Amino acid sequence: MSDTEITFSSGDVSLHGSLRVPVSIKGPVPAVLLLAGSGPTDRNGDSALLPGPIGTLRHLADVLEDNGFASLRYDKLGSGVTGLGPYDVDDVAGLGFSTFIDAATEAVTVLAGQRGVDAERVYVVGHSEGALIALALAQNDERIKGLALLEPLAVRLLDLLTAQIDAQLDAVVAAKQLPVQIADELRLALTGAVESLRADGTLPGDLPEPLRNAGLVPANAKALAEEDDLDPRMLAAQIRGGMPVLTSVSAKDIQVRIEDVDALDSALVHTALTSLRMSRTNHVLKDVGDQQSTGADYVADLPYSDEFTDGFVAWLKSL
Repeated sequence: MSDTEITFSSGDVSLHGSLRVPVSIKGPVPAVLLLAGSGPTDRNGDSALLPGPIGTLRHLADVLEDNGFASLRYDKLGSGVTGLGPYDVDDVAGLGFSTFIDAATEAVTVLAGQRGVDAERVYVVGHSEGALIALALAQNDERIKGLALLEPLAVRLLDLLTAQIDAQLDAVVAAKQLPVQIADELRLALTGAVESLRADGTLPGDLPEPLRNAGLVPANAKALAEEDDLDPRMLAAQIRGGMPVLTSVSAKDIQVRIEDVDALDSALVHTALTSLRMSRTNHVLKDVGDQQSTGADYVADLPYSDEFTDGFVAWLKSL
């Protein structure tokens, strides 16, 4: 497995990534752009916020190479070698979610132009938030011939964030670790924050600390508002008819709900859809067996899920 270091530009940012083209196959090969999930997640799927490697995107690159596909994955802005590029931390507030979509658009161009790549067979595989970017890319780009949406963000961002925080508050109240009154105050503040983001793209600076810790801070307001404005189901409904699409979700995924991905599938009914449903796989595609995922298992030394890999490979072979 040999990666070639590659650099390309999007706006003022130089993005650093890894290109892999199978050398054992003669002639141009199909190719996949791999898109990472949210936060400072690098080309391998490793997050600066977690204490160890995860490797989800590197694993996908391995599977793709084994099945005759080239791939490109890169350190998005804020991660890996790319870092913040020319920006200071204070500049981040001026950058919206479109920054990440623009970078992915450039990456498609770079991948399609590589020697040994069949420019007529370019696909995009997005993990978690990366699936939303994949859906956005496919709206107007005829070069993209198929999508895989892995453990995807399947509802509007702020709706998902609200559901996650509500569930966390329910849990700590039930455990008698937080008074009901405080939980209700946090829910009220959260509702106000969502309304403010959707009305004018701003956030008050005095939100309660638990909400600020969840990323609801003024520096993130523009990106949050722009991302929330992208409704995955509306984007899915506009994908070209007949396009090969794979969705995957697991009962062990603590970040994505099966019912939300089912609803996304309903919006994709006009595509050539493959729905992969799993029972032992966590959010980062590792096999947790009969155990419950807690998030700590993301960096645990666990095998990648065969139930995912087998389904993914079957989809690749159908293309």
